[in-house]
Amino acid sequence: MIVRFNPRPEDLQHLQVGPLGPHLPSFATLVSQQGYCIGTGWLKVRLVAKLSRWLQQHRVPLSELNERQIAAFFKSRWKCLKRHVGDQTTTALLLRHLREANVVAPPPETGTGSDTDLLCEEYESFLLGERGLMPSSTENYLDVACRFLFERFPTGKVYLKKLRAGDVTDFLLHDSSNRGQRSVQLTATVLRSFFNFLFQKGRIPTNLAAAVPSVPHRRLAELPHYLEAREVERVLRSCDQRRKIGKRDYAIFLLLARLGLRAGEVAQLTLDDIDWRAGELLVRGKGARVDRLPLLQDVGQSLAEYLQKARPGCSSRRVFIQCKAPFEGFAGPQCVSNLVRMALIHLDLSPAHRGAHVLRHPRKRKAQSFLAAEPRYPVVAVKTVGSCVNRMKRRTKPSSTVLFQASNPMPPARFLQSPPRA
Repeated sequence: MIVRFNPRPEDLQHLQVGPLGPHLPSFATLVSQQGYCIGTGWLKVRLVAKLSRWLQQHRVPLSELNERQIAAFFKSRWKCLKRHVGDQTTTALLLRHLREANVVAPPPETGTGSDTDLLCEEYESFLLGERGLMPSSTENYLDVACRFLFERFPTGKVYLKKLRAGDVTDFLLHDSSNRGQRSVQLTATVLRSFFNFLFQKGRIPTNLAAAVPSVPHRRLAELPHYLEAREVERVLRSCDQRRKIGKRDYAIFLLLARLGLRAGEVAQLTLDDIDWRAGELLVRGKGARVDRLPLLQDVGQSLAEYLQKARPGCSSRRVFIQCKAPFEGFAGPQCVSNLVRMALIHLDLSPAHRGAHVLRHPRKRKAQSFLAAEPRYPVVAVKTVGSCVNRMKRRTKPSSTVLFQASNPMPPARFLQSPPRA
């Protein structure tokens, strides 16, 4: 049985030396709340105590503690001691704890103050404030915009009025040489958004969004990326619900398959988003959109089973918590997609893409059957079945099995019955 780290105040007194001494008990409480075992917890606390002594010896005040000072501490420490895997994680946790308490100054801005950085910061504010994009989508947009600016103005001095249509096409052709189709489509979309922003702000005299070439994409030309219904049931049955991690994964897979949630929506779920009395689930989707979905019976039972018997005790309000310390919510949607990917590998399933979205197709059939029994949720159909015609077309494409059966040759003519004569 693993004993969690929970030190007494008198156990920490001999370590409270140097400028970090007064903050050592609060840091030890934070380590304890994150669920570390007793051995790992003491390693982290002793490392912070040694950092405090190093700051005292080099006469570095606590207000000047930052990443540079910690790097110097590790450089002198690693000359005589072996590197430990969790050392840098511990110092990062310490800095975050001190900055939240306003003891240490926030990290310096990484921008160089050039015209490119200032323009990207203004574009970021436009995307977040006026367009309502999520931070993850904003990062993707900024990456493309910065690539275009750095290639067109490598010195950092931006002359937007010198931009021509040829600069746009040349960049897209050069940038798309080593990228996939979806990445090229995103690049074209971002460039149109960026030029619309510049034209709206009066930075360019002509809107160059029309000069961005269109990337051909036939949505119904590919094989479907989702799993068959029987394959989805295999994924659900693969979760060992006798274990805590199995209960968590089963609840996650049900949210993906029954309600059609995205990976990011599952990762962002909080305890406050579940209304047990009304039987509803608050979902924060793309573009700051908020929807209320019905909490289906099997989904609600799996969530209750996980929350009561498998969820680690921690201070986080996220529904789904990591199975190992630190007990925090998932870092992002990629964590949910990795769970699905590992389950597919374990079952030897090989769809066209391995991610959380391959479980979302059965939501149409489930939602239709639910709406037949629960007519008081007319808005749920838009979210659960599909909110646009194109999405419905993708959901109703024939599966690979149906396409294989359709590709069989016609039976010989002698087996075909001729129509009866009149």
